[in-house]
Amino acid sequence: MQRISALDALRGLAIIAMVLVNNPGSWQAIYAPLKHADWHGLTPTDVIFPGFIFVMGVTIAIHLPRELTRLNSTMAVVRNTTRRAITLILLGWGLYLCWYNTGSPGYNWVEERLLSLRFAGVLPRLGVVYWLTVMLILAVSWRWVGLLAAVLLAGYWGAMEWIPYADVGGGIYQGRWEFGNSLAAYLDHHLLGANHVYYSAATPFAFDPEGILSTLPAVVTCLTGVWVGRYVLVQHGCPNKLMMLALAGICAGYGMAVINPINKALWSPTFVLVTSGILTILFWLSILYERKAGPLPKGHPLLVAGTNSIAFFMLSGILARVLLIIKVDGVSLKGHAWRFMQALPLPAEMASLLLASVFLIICYYPIKLMYNNGFFWRI
Repeated sequence: MQRISALDALRGLAIIAMVLVNNPGSWQAIYAPLKHADWHGLTPTDVIFPGFIFVMGVTIAIHLPRELTRLNSTMAVVRNTTRRAITLILLGWGLYLCWYNTGSPGYNWVEERLLSLRFAGVLPRLGVVYWLTVMLILAVSWRWVGLLAAVLLAGYWGAMEWIPYADVGGGIYQGRWEFGNSLAAYLDHHLLGANHVYYSAATPFAFDPEGILSTLPAVVTCLTGVWVGRYVLVQHGCPNKLMMLALAGICAGYGMAVINPINKALWSPTFVLVTSGILTILFWLSILYERKAGPLPKGHPLLVAGTNSIAFFMLSGILARVLLIIKVDGVSLKGHAWRFMQALPLPAEMASLLLASVFLIICYYPIKLMYNNGFFWRI
C-alpha cells in the first residue's frame, strides 16, 4: 500500500516535537514556546498532541474504506479496531508501570505504582479516541462526519456549562473551567478515583488532562482530521475553501475565548477550533509541498519518525525513565548529564534544550535502524 509522504512527515514532526518538549534538561529551564500554557492559553507545545489526533483522523479517512473493502465485514473491522485500541491502552499502562523509585529505600512499587495506576494518558487517549471515531463513522456514515463533530462539540460545551455538580461539603458549582473545578474534573474524581489521575492533589476535585469527559472534544479533533482527509485526498476539494474554513475556525476560537477559554487540559471547544484550524493549514501545506516538490526522499528524518511513531514514543518514554531510575553516587544518570550541561558556558534554557536534543538524537537512531531494515511497528 502506497504511503502518503506528507502524512508521515506531519506525524513525524509531531513525535519529534513531543519527545523534545517532554525531555528537557530541567523543567525549571525551558524556553516559553516549549512549555504548555499554565492553564488557559495556547503555546506551540499545546498543538502537538492534537496534531497526533488530527493525523490519526486523516489516517482513518484513508485506511478505513480500504479495510472495509478488504475484509468485506463491518464486524471484522470492529474487531480490528477494538484490538488496536486495547493495544494502545495497554502500552500506555505498561509505560506508566515502567518506573521504580531507587532513591527511596521504603518505596513500594505495588502500592505506589501498580495500585495507583493512572488509567488515562497519551496512549490510552489515542486508543479510546481512535475506537470511538471509527465506531461513530460506522454508525452514521461518512457524510455526517462534519455535523457529528459539531453536535459533539456543542454537547460538550453545554454539559460543561449547564450541568451542576457538588463537592464533598455540599457546595454547588456550574459552568467552571478551573483547575480542579469543572464538570470534567468532577467526573474524573468520582469515576477514575483521586489515586488514578495525573493531578491527584487538585482541589476540590482530582482530575486528569486526558480524562473522561474531555475525551469527547478530542474525538471532535479526530473527526476534523477525518473530514479534512476525505476533503483533500478523496474528494480533491477546493484548497481555497479549506483555507477559509481553517482561518474561520482559528478566528472563531480566539473570538469566543472571552466566554470559553482556550484550554488544553479541558480540551475546550475554543481549543478545538484553534488547533484544528492550525493543523488543517499545516496538513494542506505539507500536501501542497508534496504535490509541487514531490515526496520527501527516503530516509528523511520526518519519515523515519513518522512511520514508527508509536515505537519512537515508547522508546523515548522507557529511556527517559531508565535515565532517572539508574543512579550513580546517589544522582540519576540524567542528573549527571544535566550537571555536565550546566557546566557549559550557555544560558540555562539553552543547556536544557541541548540536553533534550541529545536525548532526541539518541532515541532517533534505533528508529532509524528499524526504518533502514524495513521494520515498521503496526498496532
